[in-house]
Amino acid sequence: MSVTINLKYGNQELQAIISTGRYLGEIRPNPLPEITQPEQEIINGLRQPIGAPPVDFLARGKGRAAIVISDHTRPLTSMLVLPLLIKELELGGLSKESITVVIGVGNHRPVTENEKEYLLGPLYGQIKCQHSKETGYRMLGITKRGTPVEVAEPVAEADLVIAVGCIEPHQLAGFSGGVKAVAAGAASRRALEHNHKLGTLQGNALGQVEGNIVRRDMEEFAQIAGLHFIINIVLNEEQRVVQVAAGDPIKAHRAGEVTAGAMCCVKLHEAADIVVVSPGGTPKDDTVYQAQKSVRNALRAVVQGGIIIVAAKCPEGFGDPVFEEWMNAASSPKDIERRSAREFVLGGHKGAFIAQAVNQARIFWVSDMEQAQVRKLFFEPFSSLQEAVDAAAAIKGGDARVLVMPYGGLTVPGGSIK
Repeated sequence: MSVTINLKYGNQELQAIISTGRYLGEIRPNPLPEITQPEQEIINGLRQPIGAPPVDFLARGKGRAAIVISDHTRPLTSMLVLPLLIKELELGGLSKESITVVIGVGNHRPVTENEKEYLLGPLYGQIKCQHSKETGYRMLGITKRGTPVEVAEPVAEADLVIAVGCIEPHQLAGFSGGVKAVAAGAASRRALEHNHKLGTLQGNALGQVEGNIVRRDMEEFAQIAGLHFIINIVLNEEQRVVQVAAGDPIKAHRAGEVTAGAMCCVKLHEAADIVVVSPGGTPKDDTVYQAQKSVRNALRAVVQGGIIIVAAKCPEGFGDPVFEEWMNAASSPKDIERRSAREFVLGGHKGAFIAQAVNQARIFWVSDMEQAQVRKLFFEPFSSLQEAVDAAAAIKGGDARVLVMPYGGLTVPGGSIK
């Protein structure tokens, strides 16, 4: 047997030959029909939304509007949506001068000016835009579960709040998008930390909506913060639009969840001894903080004691200073487990996952990171994908079952919507 595989790596591709073992094939998101005229579908969503009045109607009589968009770590939807959305708001009587675009960075690093320009596209310089960490936050209340509703100042001041984003599986909230734009992206660190801590009260919530405490808390947060309308897009692995879900922040998002779940939750016929996975290239492999999501999904497909080979460029390294501090301070995964049992810290929760992951599988890490950094993750560094594949084959032997996940961030083996 000899199979050549190609995996996305940053803006490039890596290639390797699998020449031994039993090749189980590739698993990737289920193919869904692409929308041939996405701009028209967006306009339709804005004018005929799910469970909400049209956007131009919502804009009537309003003084200020805030549009919350995703930052550079998410697939790009704002460049496609914003020009069409703002035209509809103008039809309703709002001027560009009364609209602020808020880039919801959440716990991620602030965006650069170049990234702002990229996210806004042709609107850059024509409309006010700030990332949430530079706006300051205002306290508007407290959720029933104790999360302080501290939200970016332009959102708190707005008469109309709209969120733009994409929908894909999320470990804590079930799915990204919807209310998460405001309750995480535009929220203070204190609010985000309290909300995410609620995840310790529930099990694995990837793709889970019903009974999801984190999402319910986010929904209440967004309601208090005044989120009126969402426009979310479901993208396939090639960044093509397969659905536009616009309207009520909960009802429209539920419609998008069904599509995202149908695309991302794939059948797994047999667990593998070796899983080779890519997050899917940039922006999903810009940092370990983002790339580790593909490890979560690969763990669903590997046997206990198996090997996961990850091809993730990670030009920005760990991607979070707290996460990096936790990993640097630990001499073993047990140290992280003991620390996470004592305290919940945003960023540290990623370290807790790493500790769990390496207890299930050996993780070979192909990246641009320094080898010493990779070892602090308790991963095994490799300089090339081929080297990692050959090393795994030598360890697992000629009968090893090998599975490839070229879009690990969007592929949930054996998953289902609940």
